[in-house]
Amino acid sequence: MDREQTTRDARAVEDPMAAIFDLAESVDRQTPKIRRMLRYVRVFVSVWLLLDFFLIIVLAAIGGGNPGAAFLLFIPIIALLFAMRRISGSTVRLVLLILVIVFANLQIISIGGLLFVGVVLVALFVLGFIILELMRDLRSFFDYFALRHRVIQRVRQADPVVYVPEGKDAVERILAHLASSSPDVRGLMAVPGAVAIPALLTGKSGLTYSFDAYVRRSPSQLWRTVSLGSPGYAVFVKAFEKAPTLQDLNALKAAVEDASLTSRIPPARILVLWQAKGDESVTPDVYEFLTKEAARVRLRGHTFVCSLELAVERDDGTYDFIPLVLEPAVVSGGRPTPG
Repeated sequence: MDREQTTRDARAVEDPMAAIFDLAESVDRQTPKIRRMLRYVRVFVSVWLLLDFFLIIVLAAIGGGNPGAAFLLFIPIIALLFAMRRISGSTVRLVLLILVIVFANLQIISIGGLLFVGVVLVALFVLGFIILELMRDLRSFFDYFALRHRVIQRVRQADPVVYVPEGKDAVERILAHLASSSPDVRGLMAVPGAVAIPALLTGKSGLTYSFDAYVRRSPSQLWRTVSLGSPGYAVFVKAFEKAPTLQDLNALKAAVEDASLTSRIPPARILVLWQAKGDESVTPDVYEFLTKEAARVRLRGHTFVCSLELAVERDDGTYDFIPLVLEPAVVSGGRPTPG
């Protein structure tokens, strides 16, 4: 336990803003310990599910039941439990739960004479599976929290003024900025074929989309084979002569999602370029879209999330980023992809 929790009165608050950051840092310090605890729980529950599986089969064999039926009934039970996780509607989830209970009762009957023991084992199997899924959700929450906290810290520590580098146009300048701010991107841009200026990409729908620049790192062979390792990442750049509208951003979001499904590479940065004059700004609906919406691409069972990032060049030679994106691509649970 964090020593601060045992020495300070949780009710005493002097500066609410500072207290919020202190609390976040305190939770972040506990995150590795919580992750280990969740890992131990998941391993324990997984071992129990495997043991429970064999116990149910053995019990059906020695209790005069039907071990073959008991084994086959695991298929619809597990499939329905997986389906419950993927479906958000409460009514459909309730229907699936009822079906799980029905198949679980059939499995209990297939065990035979040792009915009470069968009820306990089957109930614990279903409960263990649900607990395993809840642990996965909890782990995703802490992964998201840790990533979010790290990003906020980096933004607080970063120079608030970002100067526009030299370049013949907005695209060349933003690429120079990416290279100067990220050694990884700088090294990638030196790889032949990694950068396309401009780029025509064909999406899964068959439509072809135009981007002013496209930078990509191909996924590792391990990711292509078993979904482990680095999935790679891509940077999309699109420049606008005037302030982008909500329709422009929706079209760009759809284009990135469609093109990423074909390339099988998740987007890590989606940069929207605009050279503003004077005090020009985007409309409130565009600002809300930029700060709340994101492109989502599902690849090999993982949903990758990437915000659209407006890079505004001001007359004073500085950038305004709405929002500021610092990390590589992340899955929806918050875990950053390797890269």
